[in-house]
Amino acid sequence: MLIVRLKKGLENKLLNGYPWVFKDEIEEIEGETYLGSEVNVFSSDFKFVGKGLYNPFSRRTIMFLTTKDEAIGDEFILSRLVNALSWRKRLFEEPYYRLFHGEGDGLPGFIADRYGDTVVVQFRNAIVELFKDRIVNHLIDIVSPATIYERSDFEMRVGEQIQRNVGLLYGNIPNGPLTIRENGISYLVDIVQSQKTGFFYDQRESRFFARRIVEELGLKKGLDLFTYTGGFALNMAIAGAQVIAVDKSGIDLEFGSKNATLNGLVNKVSFLQSDVFEYLKALEKREQFDIVVIDPPSLIKGKYEISKGIKFLKELVEGALDTIRSGGVIGLCSCAYNLTLSHLIEALRKASAGKGVYYRFLGVTYQSRDHPWVLQIPETLYLKCLWAVVEKR
Repeated sequence: MLIVRLKKGLENKLLNGYPWVFKDEIEEIEGETYLGSEVNVFSSDFKFVGKGLYNPFSRRTIMFLTTKDEAIGDEFILSRLVNALSWRKRLFEEPYYRLFHGEGDGLPGFIADRYGDTVVVQFRNAIVELFKDRIVNHLIDIVSPATIYERSDFEMRVGEQIQRNVGLLYGNIPNGPLTIRENGISYLVDIVQSQKTGFFYDQRESRFFARRIVEELGLKKGLDLFTYTGGFALNMAIAGAQVIAVDKSGIDLEFGSKNATLNGLVNKVSFLQSDVFEYLKALEKREQFDIVVIDPPSLIKGKYEISKGIKFLKELVEGALDTIRSGGVIGLCSCAYNLTLSHLIEALRKASAGKGVYYRFLGVTYQSRDHPWVLQIPETLYLKCLWAVVEKR
């Protein structure tokens, strides 16, 4: 058993629910250190704090999992998975949701999205990768899926020495795209070729918010930038708007077009393949849209790039402002943890400086509830969308 003593005062964040001990927070280590070794964590004055798992290859050296003196084994992992599934079943009538969300569900680095009887998983650090077989077996027992497919081919990783694994872990690869339902709209999902785990469930509530304000305000023409497979566009269209949806990925736009057909909206949404910045530059600078939704990829990787992120959003808003009618709506989203709501506000203000443009607050939406935001873990709040009426005076 590995024993770690923390530097003075650093136990409080762990007792308050934070899941990581960083290398420079450790005062003393006793015992053999190896990847996944169980750790008893003590304060600087030798009081028991809790238990976790050790990673000698990462700056995040201890994955802190419990303040109890309990074994971190099969039963522990199973209980976390069962609790996550129970919560989703309380939230959603249909089995289309993020089944497990890393830190938010108590097992950092493990992600699972459920598409009916298909589950797509990611193992985002070296510690949870050690538990892959056990996690898969537990999912088979509690979910009874036909397929478990791995998509651990993401760009950023917390732990070191991990393979970019992609492939079938259980069952059979689906014969073609899956069909899911969200708020009355059907979507096709290709778990093999698509981005990440297939579908961005985290924007569920934002998509519905866009639909609601289009309907309530009687908005007639919309623009969906970085549309992916048409999520915002379809919601605006079903509420009555004529929508242009823009993305640079031809494969994603193909699925967007199929989604429009699937929902009887083929005449309401036009899909256009283009770099968004190039599209905005070429767009005629006249007020032609009642609502513009800007939902770009994260792009920034840390605090040191915050100014870059604000500049990026500012330039997007600048390109869109001239095309929004006075009294129209702008929705600005960011999935970068390091860009806060205040940074989105700053980007909007800088984009409209000296232009006689004012913003009237409409709402803020965050990641959907199947992507739990734990108040004691700031990193679990990453997605935010700011919605405002654009007034030109």
